[in-house]
Amino acid sequence: MLTVEEDPTPTTNQNLRKIQFSLWQTFKHHIPRFILTVLVDIVLPLIIYFALQRHIKPVYALLVASSPPLFMVIFKAILFRTFDALGFLVFLSFTLSAIVAIITRNPIILLLEKSLVTGILSVIFTITLIPLHCCHHRCRLRPLGYYFYQDLVPTNRAQVGLPDDAFSNEIDQNDDQYAQLKEENSLPKLSEKEEVKKVYEWMHKNCPSFRWACYTLTSIWAIGFFFEFIARLSLILLHLPVNKIVIYAHIILSSITILCIILSITCIVIERKHTLLFIEQWNEFRQQQQQQRKNSIERSTFAVIIEQNLNSVTQNVVNTEENV
Repeated sequence: MLTVEEDPTPTTNQNLRKIQFSLWQTFKHHIPRFILTVLVDIVLPLIIYFALQRHIKPVYALLVASSPPLFMVIFKAILFRTFDALGFLVFLSFTLSAIVAIITRNPIILLLEKSLVTGILSVIFTITLIPLHCCHHRCRLRPLGYYFYQDLVPTNRAQVGLPDDAFSNEIDQNDDQYAQLKEENSLPKLSEKEEVKKVYEWMHKNCPSFRWACYTLTSIWAIGFFFEFIARLSLILLHLPVNKIVIYAHIILSSITILCIILSITCIVIERKHTLLFIEQWNEFRQQQQQQRKNSIERSTFAVIIEQNLNSVTQNVVNTEENV
């Protein structure tokens, strides 16, 4: 969320608006989701595993302990009625590894399941860093960080200082009355999600700082998932006891996740400051262009009026001479 402060010093037609980025306002509504994710994906599986592993075989203890994240994925899919690609990947990996683990009665298979998920995620994040185009540039693959922004930092036009007609291709608004009439009647009414999508499309097209941040965010999580995959796989290959693998794997996962989150927040803060500055300069340049076009039209109109008056005077003089 961005806060808007109005400067009391007026300009030609409107007050200057100073846009400020608030880290707390932006991320405070994500704190409950983050706490819930930590509890379901890290804390609860550990509690369940160590509570059950003394009473049942490790493979079944791991199977039960791995179920809370799976149930959360299914619950979100039913509640929000959306297809979650990551959730589907977790569900598929869990199902296959559970079947193999039960057949072989080997708990290591279930530990490999999480490594498989993070490894695949690292590959997917890396692939989206490649600027691919298809269908004559109509379909363009963007970094996954671009879609993170839409989910984590939903932003409308007012919050970054974009004018209401920023998405319109028609920029000739020299006449104030015409511009006001167009703003009231011709500008499309966008839903909240459509406006957020349009804002980020505009920023990705025009703001170098935002494009840099999308690639940086995607790279951070691609590298983080890769190191988590390597670390968990190394624990398994070292033939450590299952209990130690479970503890060390959760510590590694928690550490890498926290580090990636801190780096992501830092990246977003730096990007947003540069982007707001860019949009402010863009607005100033745009206003200067509009004022220049308006002055040019006024001069042209004035010249036409003078020419018409001169022609009228000349015609009157000619008529007078003919009468004489």
